Amino acid sequence: MKYSALFLLICNFISFNSSACSMAGWGVFKPTPENWKAVTLEEPENGYFWELVPEPLVKLNRLSRGSGKRSSSCSDFGVIELSVSLPETSSYKISDFGVYIRLIEGEQPDLIFPDLPMTGRIEGGVMKLVLPWLEPQNTELTPLSLTLDIFLVSHRLNVGKSVKFVVK
Repeated sequence: MKYSALFLLICNFISFNSSACSMAGWGVFKPTPENWKAVTLEEPENGYFWELVPEPLVKLNRLSRGSGKRSSSCSDFGVIELSVSLPETSSYKISDFGVYIRLIEGEQPDLIFPDLPMTGRIEGGVMKLVLPWLEPQNTELTPLSLTLDIFLVSHRLNVGKSVKFVVK
């Protein structure tokens, strides 16, 4: 009897912990200049000997808003999921860069975009960034209209051309 009560108590803790909301979707980019490998072009273009940091290709994979209901552990989170990749002509790998996202226009309902370069999960040459924010219960959701400036940062802290991206 004593052991069965202990077993039930442990099962309760396990079920609560396993149903917790997990929003891990990006990490801090840690530049390491000694790891940067400059890539030479076969034929210099536009007078540049080294390949410049490329402009990123950005795609919105998912945009969801918090429901404000306590239906699940993640129900009061909004989520923006972005895919970031490199142009086919680039000889770099996406893992050579961090991604910096700066809000140019619009109002964030919470702090969505940190003020430092990020890295995300990489699958098949594409970096996926999951950016959550808290949307409190019992508040009216206003439509999102965010204009972002997104660019890549190298390990030597070189930055590439930015791309303007709109999230609505």
